[in-house]
Amino acid sequence: MARSNAVILPPNVKPTRYRLTLEPNLGDFTFTGEETVDIEVLEATDEITLNSAEIAIQSCAVSAGGQAPTSPRDIVFDQSNETVTLKLENELPAGPARLEFKFTGELNDRLRGFYRSHYRDVDGNEQYLATTQFEATDARRAFPCWDEPSLKATFDVTLVIPTELVAVSNMPVADQREVRPGVTAVRFEESPVMSTYLLAFVVGDLAKVEQKAADGTLIRVWTTRGKEEQGRYALETSVDLLAYFNDYFGIPYPLPKLDHLAIPDFAAGAMENWGAIAYREIALLIDERDSSAGSRQRVASIISHEMAHMWFGDLVTMAWWSDLWLNESFASWMGDKAVDHLFPEWEMWTQFLTADTNRALSLDGLKNSHPIEQEVNNPAEIGQLFDAISYSKGASIIRMLEHFMGEDPFRAGLHQYLTAHEHANARTQDLWSALGDASGLPVVDIMDTWVKQTGYPVLEVETTRHADAIDVGLKQKKFAYERILGAPDEDTLWRVPVGVRTASDAEPRSVVMEGRESTIRVEPASYGSPDEWIKVNPLQTGFYRVRYPADELTKLTEPIRNRVLPASDRLGLQNDAYALARAGHVPATDFLTIAESYRDETDASVCADLAANLGGVDVLLWDEPFYARAQAFGRSIFQPIAERIGWDAKRGEGHLDALLRSTVLSQLGGYGDEATLQEARARFEAYLDDRAKVHPDIRGVVLGLAAQRGDRSTYDAMWHQHGDVPMEEEKVRLLVALSRFEQPELLAQTLQRSLSDDVRTHDTITVVASVSGNRAGRDMAWDFLKDNWDEFHRRYSEGGFGLMRLVSITSGFTSQERWEDVERFFKDHPTPAAERSIRQSLERIKLNIAWLERNRDDLAKWFVG
Repeated sequence: MARSNAVILPPNVKPTRYRLTLEPNLGDFTFTGEETVDIEVLEATDEITLNSAEIAIQSCAVSAGGQAPTSPRDIVFDQSNETVTLKLENELPAGPARLEFKFTGELNDRLRGFYRSHYRDVDGNEQYLATTQFEATDARRAFPCWDEPSLKATFDVTLVIPTELVAVSNMPVADQREVRPGVTAVRFEESPVMSTYLLAFVVGDLAKVEQKAADGTLIRVWTTRGKEEQGRYALETSVDLLAYFNDYFGIPYPLPKLDHLAIPDFAAGAMENWGAIAYREIALLIDERDSSAGSRQRVASIISHEMAHMWFGDLVTMAWWSDLWLNESFASWMGDKAVDHLFPEWEMWTQFLTADTNRALSLDGLKNSHPIEQEVNNPAEIGQLFDAISYSKGASIIRMLEHFMGEDPFRAGLHQYLTAHEHANARTQDLWSALGDASGLPVVDIMDTWVKQTGYPVLEVETTRHADAIDVGLKQKKFAYERILGAPDEDTLWRVPVGVRTASDAEPRSVVMEGRESTIRVEPASYGSPDEWIKVNPLQTGFYRVRYPADELTKLTEPIRNRVLPASDRLGLQNDAYALARAGHVPATDFLTIAESYRDETDASVCADLAANLGGVDVLLWDEPFYARAQAFGRSIFQPIAERIGWDAKRGEGHLDALLRSTVLSQLGGYGDEATLQEARARFEAYLDDRAKVHPDIRGVVLGLAAQRGDRSTYDAMWHQHGDVPMEEEKVRLLVALSRFEQPELLAQTLQRSLSDDVRTHDTITVVASVSGNRAGRDMAWDFLKDNWDEFHRRYSEGGFGLMRLVSITSGFTSQERWEDVERFFKDHPTPAAERSIRQSLERIKLNIAWLERNRDDLAKWFVG
C-alpha cells in the first residue's frame, strides 16, 4: 500500500485511549473541550504531531513516567495539512505517556465535524441540536486526535449539556450528574477500540422508540421530539436485520446497544457510527399514512447498508482510505442481501442491477474513472472516493465473485476474514486470501484484475451452430465510451467469470475467461430450432457488457416481448444496447429498435432502467428540430404499460406494482401525454383539498406533472404546501416538483429560494440538480451555480457526494461552447475535492457532442419513419 505522498501522521506515537469532555453551547454555536489522551511512544521523540483543524487549543500538557505534566515549548499549526505539532522541552522516552488539552471550537453550519442542525419543532418553534459527521477526516474538527483509520483507540466520552436535553453517543450512558444548576454531565461507557471517524455524539431535544432484540441488544430510534412514532418502521426493520446479520456473519453484534438517529440537517444519506448510526430524516422515518412504497424500501435498504457496516467497516476497518471499498462495497452488497432475505417479494437483485451494477458500469466506462483500489493522499482525494466505483462497482464484483465461488464457500471466507481482523484493520489482499483459503479457488489472481485497474470488458460474441451444439466465441476488449471519439482500444485483460445459457437449457455453462479469446460449447437440452437463442451473462451476475452479432440479437427480441427471459436479463440487454450505442459500437437507432420490444414490459426494475436510458437519449435531443417526434416515441413505449397499470392500485397488487406505476406514469407525462397531464392536474386539485386524497405512491408523480403544466397559482400553492407539511418526505417531493415548471421566472425563484432558509442545506443540491434536469432550466441552473459560487463553495467545498453531484450538473451539455465555459470556470475556480468529477463532466460533454454528430441525421430519419 503506497502512501509515500500521503498526508499521514508520523509513526512514532499512537493513541490508546481518549477521555473526552465536550460542552456544546446552542446559544452562540460554540463548544469547549477537555481531553486526556493516553499514548504509546514507539520511539523517543521531542515532538508529537496529531490532527487538528478549526480548533483553538487553549492549553496543552505532556507527562510520562510519573513526572508532573509540562507544557510544550511551542505549538505549531499546519493549516494545509490539518495538523498540530507539539514541540517538547525534553525528549519523551519510548513507553506510555499522556497528553492533556483544553480547547474551543465552533458548531459550524457546514454539516461536518461537530456542527449545528436547525429545525422547527412540532409547535413551530425554532430549535437547534448539535451533532457530528466525522467521516472521512473531520473528527479533527471536534478534538485533537490521530484521525486515521488504522490508529484505533478506546473512547471515554462525557457530554455536558442543559439538563432538559438528551445526549447520545456510541455507547450506553454510564452515569449522569449535575455539575451546576440546569447543567448535567452525561458520561458514556468506554468504547471498544475503534477509528476516530466512527465516533459520534448528538445533543438535543430528542425522543425515542425502543425494543430489545432477541439477543438482548437494545435498539432505539431517536428523532426530534414529536416525530418518534415515525421511527416504528425503522425499529422493527432493524430488529429483524440484526437477527439476520448475527446469523449470517456468525459473529454477534459486539456492542450493548444500537441507536438510529434522524438528524434534520445531514450531508450524506446516513453514517455508520458504531452503535449510533446517523441518518437524514427522509432516510429513516416513515409515516404510515404519508410514506410511499419506494420510501419504505429506501429506508429498509439504507438501514441494512449501515447495519452491515457494524461488521464491515466498524469491527474490521480498512487500513487506509485506498481500501475504502472494503467498507462501502460490502455494505452495499450485504445490505441488499439482507433486505432480499426480509422482503423477497421486492426482488432486490433485479433492482440491484439498476441501483448498483449499471450505475457503476456507466461511470467506469469513462476515461476519467479510477480503480476500486485507489491510492489517495489527502482529504480532498479521499473525499472523491465516495462514488459509484467504491460503492457500486465493488458491490457488483462481490456479487460476481459470490456467484462464481458459491454461497457457502463465500460465506465461510467472509467469516474467516472477519474473525481474523476483528477490532483491527485489513487490506484488500486479506479478504482475497481468506476467500481463497475457504474455497480453494484462485481468488487473488481473478480479483486483482478487477480492483487494480480501471474499467471492465465488453465481450464480443460470435456463434457457430452445429447439429447438436452451439460454439459461443467470446473476445474481450476494454469497454470505453471514448471509442466514439476515435480513441484506440486499450490492451487490458480481465479474468472473467462468464456463463452462457440457451433457450431450452436455463442451466448456464460457466468458465473463467483467462485470455483475450475463449470459446464455450453449449449443448441445449432440446436443440434443433434455428431460433434457439443464447444469452451470455445470464441473470447479469457478471460485471461486463456483451455485444451480440445482429442475428443473435434479433433472436432475443421475441423472448423480451413475451417475457420468457428473466427480468434481469431483459434489463441487461437493453442497458448494454444503450451503452454500446453511446460508445459508438452501434447506431443509436439500434438501441431504439430494441426498446420497442419492451412495450408490454411488466417488471418495475426493467421499466425503471429503460426509462433512465430513454431519458439519456431525450436529454441529448432537447435542442434538435425533431425533438417532438422523439417525445412521441417515448409515449409510444410507455402508453401500453400505463393503460394496463392505471392510476389506482388494484386488489392483489404488491410493492413492485406501486414502483412500476410511479415510473410509467411519470415517464408518460414527462413525454407530454396530454391525458396523463390532465389527470395529474385533477388529482393535484384533490391533493390541495386534502393530501390524503392522493395516495403516497403516486404523489410524487402528481406533483411533478402538475408543475410541468402549472402556472403561478400552482407554483405558489406548492410552496405553501412545502411550508405547511411537517414530513420531510413530502417536502422533498414538493421541492422536486417545484423544479419542473416550464416558466423561467418560476425556476429562477426556485433557485433563489434554494439558498434560503426555506430549503435545508443538504436539499439545496437536490433542487439545483433537479432544475438542471429540466429542459427549461438546464442553462439557468448552471448560470445560477456560477453566480453563487462563493456560497456553494463555502457550504460544500470540502467534498463528498453533494459537491460531486453539484459540479456534475454540467454533464448534460451538448455544445463546444458550453464545454469551453465549464472548463474555463473551473480553471478559474479550482475545486480540488471534486476535481475528478469535473473531469468526468467535461468528458461526458465531449461524448455528447460526438454522439450527436454521429447519430443526428439517422435519428431524424428514424423518428420520421
